[in-house]
Amino acid sequence: MSDHALLILRLAAGLGLASHGYVAIVDGGVDAIENFADYLESLDLPAPLILAWAAKITELAGGALVALGFITRPAAFMCAATMLVAMLTAHLGDPFTKWELALLYFASMSVISMCGAGRYSLDAKRRR
Repeated sequence: MSDHALLILRLAAGLGLASHGYVAIVDGGVDAIENFADYLESLDLPAPLILAWAAKITELAGGALVALGFITRPAAFMCAATMLVAMLTAHLGDPFTKWELALLYFASMSVISMCGAGRYSLDAKRRR
């Protein structure tokens, strides 16, 4: 059953996070990234444009890789790190309802990073 549970978690967390990156990069384009970078700059974070691109690419590519179960542990780790930074910067001081989604993605990606992709993944196929 744990392989089924990991598949469900990977698909839900991976596709959900990838959709956030997709909306910013594909639907919003450069303007959305620049707006996000302006927000990061208002938080006094260094290199805000680089951080904005890194966060959104990690959400899109990392989420997709996790959903597919391909290079899952590193992808999930990067996604978890991105969500941890979001909680400790953008959502620091916000009420729980503002940062609970970042917490859920952080927790999900942390579990996937620790447990791996499970049997129903491209990683498992590659090992066979």
